[in-house]
Amino acid sequence: MTDLARYCPSCHTERAIHEVSCEGLVNGNQCNWQLLEVPITPAGWRPTVVIPVEPTRAGTLPVALVCTNGHALDVGDFLCSVCGAEASAGSEGTGTEEPVPSTSSETVIAGWRVLRQVSSSAGRRDRYLVEDEVGERRGMLTLYHHGWEPDATVYDALRRVSLEHVPQILATGRWEDRAYEVAEELTGGTLADLGVVATDSAGVRRIAYELGKALDALAEVGLRHRDIRPGTLLVRNRDPVDLVIGGFGSARLSEYDLDIVSPLEVTRYTAPETVAGGVAAASDWWSLGIVLLEQVTGGRCFEGIEQQAFLIHVLANGVPIPPDVPRDVALLLRGLLARDRHKRWKWTEVQAWLDGQSPEAPEAGVEKAGGAEGPVLTLGGKHFRTLSSYALAAAGADAWDEARDQLVRGVVTDWVQSKGAPAKQVASLRRIVKDPTVTDDWRLLVALKVLNPVSSVNQGERSASIKVRSSAWAGGWRA
Repeated sequence: MTDLARYCPSCHTERAIHEVSCEGLVNGNQCNWQLLEVPITPAGWRPTVVIPVEPTRAGTLPVALVCTNGHALDVGDFLCSVCGAEASAGSEGTGTEEPVPSTSSETVIAGWRVLRQVSSSAGRRDRYLVEDEVGERRGMLTLYHHGWEPDATVYDALRRVSLEHVPQILATGRWEDRAYEVAEELTGGTLADLGVVATDSAGVRRIAYELGKALDALAEVGLRHRDIRPGTLLVRNRDPVDLVIGGFGSARLSEYDLDIVSPLEVTRYTAPETVAGGVAAASDWWSLGIVLLEQVTGGRCFEGIEQQAFLIHVLANGVPIPPDVPRDVALLLRGLLARDRHKRWKWTEVQAWLDGQSPEAPEAGVEKAGGAEGPVLTLGGKHFRTLSSYALAAAGADAWDEARDQLVRGVVTDWVQSKGAPAKQVASLRRIVKDPTVTDDWRLLVALKVLNPVSSVNQGERSASIKVRSSAWAGGWRA
């Protein structure tokens, strides 16, 4: 019988099929890549390696670096360490090149020659500059790893969206059992490459119009992008800035206002309901708000703040808008960054704002029960004043064990009571601590649900959040 295994796409090691999360070591730390969606293959299987070969000029390829006797040399070697011979006159690095026909050493995917790798996100996706076999057109090929591939129906929807808002998709399919897509080459890079280009009202209006129209076009075909951030906003033109939306690996089609689905990635641009395990029609508009906040503040809104800490603060208290932000821009940000997705601005309100109107926007909410006043509880060396911020921090892997100990010893319950929380909430925590039918880990898991405020997300989203965290914990990692 053939031995079976899973090949971890993150640390590139072969794992036993009983491992739920990868137990391989990366720089002395456990990899923890989730293996449940990684296919089981015969032991010894490895993914096909993509070999890029970039032409140095039309019709030529660099010749391998070898000595006159054919032994391989390293870059910078003039003498062979094997036989002492000099480098071949036609070798790469000697300043000469020879016409070389296309060989089997290069990778061709569905008629597209791989020229060079552009970027790689470990275990998620790899991007390559490619050229069609006749050399008439270039494109950008994204090769997805297992568990990160897009929904195939997304491409059908994208074909109904104007190329004014998205790049042209030239090809899609599967290669070596991995999904791929080829999109038109946009040489302007991304908004992340450009950096800060909108520090005043005029600049913010330009980006709000460009991306607002694009998000509205996606909404018309029922598409939720789920990963709006500077790295997925592509630049067609730099002056004036012309942006289109790319990076549809996380996108999903939906006809509903809210779907319960765990995000592939959580970033500082992720909407609160998405962090909690749901995706709504308004989620991408929140991400646009964070992008604009970063632009108008020149990135100062993130200075010295770790991503997890930022998300904890956002979920507990909302996003603070600096007082020096222009008044009209502050109104736009309040509308886009409303924690209640039902009150969050979308294209109708953004368009009215662009026309000089002042649509209604909610003020930043303040948590009342168990609020910022009164006693603090220390966890992981940090002081927490609100129940929700503590609960979100406790769900992290680094703080889990300490929080579990605090709950079991009654520290959490006493703190919640001293904060003046409702008697029903305190009683629920006491019942959880005394329940003999569950483990301490499950006690903490349920306690976090009790501590999470209803104001941050609705009850269905809270349930989804706990479901995601419990599944994650059962799979060997903790939120």
